[in-house]
Amino acid sequence: MAPTYGVVHLVHLLCGISFIGVVFFEVIILEGIRKPLGPEPMAALELAVINRARSIMPWVVAVLFASGVFMAWAHRGALLLAFTAPSAFGVLLWVKIVAALSVACHFVYALKTASDGCMNSRKFKLLHLSVASHMAVIVVMAKAMFYVSW
Repeated sequence: MAPTYGVVHLVHLLCGISFIGVVFFEVIILEGIRKPLGPEPMAALELAVINRARSIMPWVVAVLFASGVFMAWAHRGALLLAFTAPSAFGVLLWVKIVAALSVACHFVYALKTASDGCMNSRKFKLLHLSVASHMAVIVVMAKAMFYVSW
């Protein structure tokens, strides 16, 4: 791979860490303070987090997905062969891509719901639990692609 791939890969990892960090914070930290804080302060805190995330995360996610598309294009041969002569790398990369597309759908839904004023604590919690689960799959697939073979 060309040096450009390495730079794009690094940018992809940094954006992924940022995105996963925000999701981790929201799922683990915020959910852990829900009861002690109470419903009204928690709703205000969630709104503040949503507003801040809405100003930063679209850029992080855009760069994350753009770099992911660049890297997927570099591995297009493995992606195409995944259907005819399956390799662990190609199949796991497809799983990672499908999970990432699902996260993108979740992200768009969250932005739309928040901008419509329809985001509530229950939706916030369920959405973030789902995204956290998808992100765990993505991270495991990203590592497994280079360690699993068949």
